[in-house]
Formats: sequence, structure tokens, C-alpha cells
Amino acid sequence: MPRKTVLATGVFDLLHLGHLRFLEESKKTGGPGSKLVVVIARDRTVRRRKGRGPIVPEDQRRELVAAFRVVDRAILGREEIDLLGILKEVRPDFVCVGYDQNEIRTAVTRLVKREKLPVRVVRILRFGPVGFNSSSKLKSRVARSLSVS
Repeated sequence: MPRKTVLATGVFDLLHLGHLRFLEESKKTGGPGSKLVVVIARDRTVRRRKGRGPIVPEDQRRELVAAFRVVDRAILGREEIDLLGILKEVRPDFVCVGYDQNEIRTAVTRLVKREKLPVRVVRILRFGPVGFNSSSKLKSRVARSLSVS
């Protein structure tokens, strides 16, 4: 049986346990022996989509994600968003998106159908109870703790 390739995407700013669990679940999607390729959003893309840039620069975010044992390869996304280019480069069997990535899920699903690509889009559910499973919540908590002291 050929080795399956799983593609996961994200910003991965201020890494936390939710990121690790997302990547672990993504890799499981491909079955035993699968390969996990992670696309890290570029700083410029994050600024455009969220109105503010990430705290950790893109090259460092890529290197940190690459250090996870579960990740086989971590690459930076394209300067200009190019989902089709990434899909053609990586040739995944599965594209995994997080519970909060509805916009990306919709865009990839449309693209896969339009291009008739043999790719399954899978939504990975939120990990655990509310807490340190969101970079935004982590940033808010750090900001609150600094304003109190």
C-alpha cells in the first residue's frame, strides 16, 4: 500500500498543546506510515488576513513546527496565496484543517472539486477543554497577566 501524504496548514504562532494535538490527529488521518507536510502561513499573509502580524517570525515558526517528531516536512506558504500551487507541489491525499479554519476548508474543498483532484479535506476537531489550545487566548492571558503586575 503506497504511503499517504497529509497536508496541514496554519499560522502556528506561540506554539501550544492544541497545535501538537492538531498535527498528531492530522497525521493519523493518513494511516500508518503516512507523511505529514505542514504549510506555515507567511507573516504577510497573516497580516492581510488578521489585520496584525504574528508574534514569532515565519522562519522561526517553520523551524519550531519542523522540530515536532510527528512532522515530516514543514514549509513556508507562498508569498501570494496559491492553494493550487501548494496542492500540486505537495500532492497530498488528505488536507487537514483546524476546527477554526472554515474559510480555508471551504476554499480547498471548492478547489479540489473544480480541479477534480483526488484529495480528501478533513476537519480536525478542537483539542480538549478551553485553555491553552488557542494562540489568541494565550496572547490575551499573557497581556492580562502583564497589565495586572
